Amino acid sequence: MEKVFEIQVRKVEKPCYVLGDDSIQANPGDCVIVEFTRGNQDHAKVYAILDKVNDPKYMITGKILRKANQNDMLIIQENQQLKDEAFRICNEKIKEIGLAMKLIDVSYSFDRTIITFYYWATGRIDFRKLVKELASIFNCRIEMRQIGLRDEAKIKGGYGICGQEICCHRFLKDFEPVTMKLVKTQSLPLDMSKISGLCGRLMCCLIFESKMYEKGEDE
Repeated sequence: MEKVFEIQVRKVEKPCYVLGDDSIQANPGDCVIVEFTRGNQDHAKVYAILDKVNDPKYMITGKILRKANQNDMLIIQENQQLKDEAFRICNEKIKEIGLAMKLIDVSYSFDRTIITFYYWATGRIDFRKLVKELASIFNCRIEMRQIGLRDEAKIKGGYGICGQEICCHRFLKDFEPVTMKLVKTQSLPLDMSKISGLCGRLMCCLIFESKMYEKGEDE
């Protein structure tokens, strides 16, 4: 019987939905190998398993081939090692061309047919020349993804003022808007150094902690 799996390929990517059947012995938290509708294969983390295959709100983007085995994990580790060299080469090209962008991270797809470069910039970047040169070096499809400051913190991780690993890197699937209203609801000091995360924006934990305050007021 087919099921819908909610997965996330990388921390900065939004969760998506793929199909799998009863032969896929994967549970939430497991790593799986996925074949996407555009033809490439990648590894992903399972977030949830759903039964409503025909629900229109689930936009199916591919199917699970298998739960990652030992050989798959070796390939994933090799791709992790390869990305350091790709990062170095791309950074050099960015400087040569003179693009106003900061390279944040690099990711190989599982089958190495796609290399994705994540970058931060204040505005729009014409990276056509950069993509052309990178494609000639790596002989595969090159994708450029512009991300924000919160995404950078989510990729790199670190520890907040609470002493724990930051929420976005540890367990948050996606970002929600964080406003000063949440700060006032919790009677926190209006000192940005005490209410900001590593990204320099308001801390994500203000969102789910505010729900506890609201519950307390209702009681």
